[in-house]
Amino acid sequence: MRTIRARSKARRNRVSARVGSLTLLTLLWAPAPAASQLGPDGSPITTSNYSVDLTRGVVISSSRVVGLSGAATSLAQGVEGGLQNPAAVAYRGPQWPDWYDYWLAFGVTYPFESGDFYNSGGVLENPGNISQDGLVFLIPGVYWQMWNLGIGLTIDAQLIRLSVRNPSTMQDETLRLRFTTFHLQGGYGFLDGQVILGAGLRILRQRSFASSQFISDGDAYDTLGLGAELGVMFRPHHKRWSLGGSLFPEMSTGLRRRGNVPETPDGDIVVGGFYLPQVTTIPTTGSVGFSYQFGPRPTNPPWISARMLAEDEFERLDRRKRSAEESEKEEIAAVKARGGPDVDLCVQAVRQKYARRYANIKQSRKGIRKVAWDMLRKRYRWDWPRRYYLLTADLWFSGRVDDGVGVESFAFQTVQRSGEKVTVSPRIGFETEVWPTRMKIRGGTYLEPTRFAASSPRVHGTLGFDISLFKWDVFGIWPDDYRWQVTAAIDLASHYGAFSFGIGGWY
Repeated sequence: MRTIRARSKARRNRVSARVGSLTLLTLLWAPAPAASQLGPDGSPITTSNYSVDLTRGVVISSSRVVGLSGAATSLAQGVEGGLQNPAAVAYRGPQWPDWYDYWLAFGVTYPFESGDFYNSGGVLENPGNISQDGLVFLIPGVYWQMWNLGIGLTIDAQLIRLSVRNPSTMQDETLRLRFTTFHLQGGYGFLDGQVILGAGLRILRQRSFASSQFISDGDAYDTLGLGAELGVMFRPHHKRWSLGGSLFPEMSTGLRRRGNVPETPDGDIVVGGFYLPQVTTIPTTGSVGFSYQFGPRPTNPPWISARMLAEDEFERLDRRKRSAEESEKEEIAAVKARGGPDVDLCVQAVRQKYARRYANIKQSRKGIRKVAWDMLRKRYRWDWPRRYYLLTADLWFSGRVDDGVGVESFAFQTVQRSGEKVTVSPRIGFETEVWPTRMKIRGGTYLEPTRFAASSPRVHGTLGFDISLFKWDVFGIWPDDYRWQVTAAIDLASHYGAFSFGIGGWY
């Protein structure tokens, strides 16, 4: 009997071991629970496994670029031009004949009608959730140029205020989003500035602030991302046309700071009932542009410095200085050869005599340079014909975003997929000087594509102007002949209207 019981017990142990082994194998080979996926459009967001598509279809830039409907890839210049084409950092125009130049800019764009800023079609049915004063775009920047080299920094800051409903408390909240992109750029003009190459680093920082009911410390989350940018312009001297191209590769940001917010077992990040995205994405964006100028005003003039214009006069002064140096050496040698108790005084007298000659030559150089500088400035501002007619055209594209939703979709926690296909935006613009030395006008139109399946593209019309004001050297910081201007533009489309404003120099 003991033998039978022992065999029975051993059999049970072998069966248990086999069951345990099968269970272990099942656990080892069974697939891990998959992260939740986005549901269909209109369903609530219940996962963090998605990306916010930060593509901006409307033109946000300086007043001139807005007035030209964003068709500025081939003629970008100045700080604000770098947002269209990074090669703008090294563009040297004829308006400043020194070996160096600098650009300062501060532009403001205010959408006074933003019922459908992202052209989402309003399918989320949240009219009025974006306040009329809840969208502001600020674009400050500075460039520094030395001969054909340029470096600079431009900041593109987008401030959004949304009225949303907290999914967990079902109470109205105020959500503030801040998208700030820093553009660090460098470029160089080859072939005397006819071919300009530019490149840069983009740093995107996104922050989300909320009312006290949303999260205790008011800071929902913070993201950071890095990206590159490239640009080229071809502006052959004295030709009426120019070409340009730009490329902004895809840039994504991950959650950089989560504070004490833990992840769920599925990897979701939930704050106050909001499912935060794993990443935010600016898809690959690029453009090609072409411009053509009619009229008597010179086109694509080469940059000429005052030194280059007065090169012959400077060479003549250099010869005078070299001749004086040789004469000084000969006279000093003769005095020392003659000798005598007063030889040191005689040598000092000779050096003083030639020091006065060198000072006169130096003063002559300054005078010649000032005359050349004034001649170049006068030629550009007053001697050249002012009448011109500029036509410009661009073609912009934006790439896809995997598992992307719009900014509004994230804010309202309702799925509306964005960026499922590549979008294209054609743009054309026109500019002329209607009142010589006093007023320029420009206008254009562009097609804003939609990133959403439930919406459709919309057509924009733009209009802008520059008005010359007065001369002011800002307490000696700017040149005596520096003339200031006010510039403005308006952009109108269905459920959208924006006003841009800026102050700068008249050229």
